[in-house]
Amino acid sequence: MTVGELKKIRWYRGRMYQSFEIGKSGGKTRTISAPDKRLKHIQRQLLPLLNQLYKIRHPVHGFVFHRSVKTNAQSHLRRHFVLNLDLQDFFPTITENRVVGMLKAIGIGSPVAIVIGQLCCVHGHLPQGAPTSPVLSNMICFRLDKDLLAYAKDARCFYTRYADDLTFSSHQPMNALFEGPPPPAGRFAHDLVGSTLTSIVVGNGFKINPTKAHYADRHSRRMVTGLKVNQLLNVDRRYVRNIRAALRSVETLGLAGAQTKYASLGGTGSLAAHLRSKIAWISHVKGSSDPVVRSIALRFNVCFPNRAITVTPTPSERRDRSVWIVEHDDGQGTAFFLSGVGLVTAAHCVTGKKEVEVFHPSKHANTFTATVLQRDEHRDLAILGHQIPANEYYELDRAALTIVTGDPMTAVGYPKWAPGDPLNIRPGFVSAVTIKSAVRLIEVTQKLTQGMSGGPLLDANGAVAGVIHKGGPEEGRDFAVHVEALNSWLAELVS
Repeated sequence: MTVGELKKIRWYRGRMYQSFEIGKSGGKTRTISAPDKRLKHIQRQLLPLLNQLYKIRHPVHGFVFHRSVKTNAQSHLRRHFVLNLDLQDFFPTITENRVVGMLKAIGIGSPVAIVIGQLCCVHGHLPQGAPTSPVLSNMICFRLDKDLLAYAKDARCFYTRYADDLTFSSHQPMNALFEGPPPPAGRFAHDLVGSTLTSIVVGNGFKINPTKAHYADRHSRRMVTGLKVNQLLNVDRRYVRNIRAALRSVETLGLAGAQTKYASLGGTGSLAAHLRSKIAWISHVKGSSDPVVRSIALRFNVCFPNRAITVTPTPSERRDRSVWIVEHDDGQGTAFFLSGVGLVTAAHCVTGKKEVEVFHPSKHANTFTATVLQRDEHRDLAILGHQIPANEYYELDRAALTIVTGDPMTAVGYPKWAPGDPLNIRPGFVSAVTIKSAVRLIEVTQKLTQGMSGGPLLDANGAVAGVIHKGGPEEGRDFAVHVEALNSWLAELVS
């Protein structure tokens, strides 16, 4: 750029921004100041250079590559006590003089620092809407993050920051963060925050927002940047309820009527685009294979077939949602949904039972009663009847290829499962294909420990090559019932 253009920006930059309001929760608005095309282009050229100057700190999740609101909330997952604070007038508080001073402090020459300040600030502060504002705000908060991280460590709690949202969490009451005892769960007067914590914030040039101090204990709903962190990462149920209500409007009023209703409630733009973005957000948080996401996406696709959302699962999502836990008074095992067959497990997992409980670990409190429809003790196979909604699970396919020694195999199941345990995935190889007591078996190299019985043994394509039979240190050898034995049994049942 020329010297003349720089002088023009210096004197007329106030006219080079367009300000507008966007909605926030609670009916409030946020002012966005967006630079014009030329100034935005210049700021985007500066952005990668500024990114090289910023050393990302561990607790920072806002405006950082590969980090997000989701990663910020995950950092506090299952912690029993959460304190949320907000920095008041975050971007307006970061003045042009502070930006220039910070750049000088890290070794940028004074003339260059001043020019960067002029190109990236307007009306004396960082504008919310410029491409360079996020990284500059993180650079300004570098010392704040360092001080709060050290303070949180001394107080035996965990700290993260997403833009102007400060979050502290712990498994124990965070008495050290308050002047007196911790307040009751909910919003509280910000002056109850400890003087040391307050002085760190003020000493770094910020103020705590008096209307956004919130404390949650083990008996309350714990939220971090809009996501629930009690047991599993989740969105607020009111968010899902609003989407369902909007879809219900389309189903009952039609597209035109629903669009009119949406506009009358203050909505702008297309209702389809609005709902699609909301569903995409839930899918990002909960995963596209989640039953809630799937049911909402399928309803959306019926309402808006021209803007259909893809609900095809990835191979890992299909596998994880196909394998469940079977439980009864005498123990626990694994079961899986097999295409064209139903819910399959090992016979010894349901010995002497007419009914068992089955559930998916993602919602272990949501159990279903399954009936033992067919059982073959000799082959160690069983089929369970159930009334589980189709959006709750996926199904696996049977392997079609011949299984030989050396083939890679993956055993999956839930050995000695406890709440919070993910699906156990054990890779290995076929060490032998053998016949014992007239039943074809697959011996594998990985250990098939207690609790994995009844789970699927998957080939390289993710298809079911066998049903886990027995194994573990006490057995010495690890076997799965060959899929051919399952096919033979199914043929006998049909005939």
